[in-house]
Amino acid sequence: MIKSLTGFGNTTINNKSDQLSITVRAVNARFLDIKFRGIELNPEVEIKIQKEIIKSLHRGSVIVQIYLKRGNNQEDRVSFDRNRFEQIEQIVHNIQTEFGRNLDLSKLITINDLLISQDAAELVNTDLFKGINAAIKQVDQMRIADGKSIFSDVKIRITKIKKLLNDIEKQSTNFVEELQEKYIDKINLMLNNSKINQDRLMQEIAIIVDRSDFTEEIVRSRSHCEQLAEFIKSKDPIGKKINFILQELSREVNTIGSKSPNAVISQLVVDLKCEIEKIREQAQNIL
Repeated sequence: MIKSLTGFGNTTINNKSDQLSITVRAVNARFLDIKFRGIELNPEVEIKIQKEIIKSLHRGSVIVQIYLKRGNNQEDRVSFDRNRFEQIEQIVHNIQTEFGRNLDLSKLITINDLLISQDAAELVNTDLFKGINAAIKQVDQMRIADGKSIFSDVKIRITKIKKLLNDIEKQSTNFVEELQEKYIDKINLMLNNSKINQDRLMQEIAIIVDRSDFTEEIVRSRSHCEQLAEFIKSKDPIGKKINFILQELSREVNTIGSKSPNAVISQLVVDLKCEIEKIREQAQNIL
């Protein structure tokens, strides 16, 4: 079954007098975007955490917050990050050499950019990844629960769309007959009831009426509904596929609306568009 893109996970790990607090929050986004907050992490640690998130969450805007509270009045230990300073200095030197621009290093960085937390550097132990995985699991469980609500809502709307398509099909039968009579009366009036070739007349009217026929659009719309119904049962990430199907369904419905001047059918088309738009809103939050 489908999953939501929204979820929240939080875990706290106590180690002796220290307390490690980890929060993972995910919201809807087109792609996977991971941001870190809190203590400065070793780049290798960040990459490992990113791999865990990619493996489980796949898509969405994900914010990872990690805080370390030290007990017994201990303060965070910091040291000079020599490697980072040398990298920044080399970049500035390259810019000055290539472009002839003198840059003031003090305006580009702050003291915090050159300090590294020793506590953060030591966070490579199993406690950190144990907490990260626990928070990610909570996010995934919340996504599953929210996905069930979305599934129920979308399923109801697909049923409504199918019913509206049936109503349009019923109306279209009367519409075609009315259209034929309308053109026959109009042509007879224009020709002042002159004698005309009835076979030729009916052939021309049939061509005109055929251009207003939207049977194919109804058939394709039903097919798109069936695809949607199958997609929302999937456990795989299918949010983008659903958006594509909704675009195709909207195109068919717009064509039906443009072909029919019938007031009843026009109102049914408006109702169809409303249901499709409501599914589209839900699809923005489907993994």
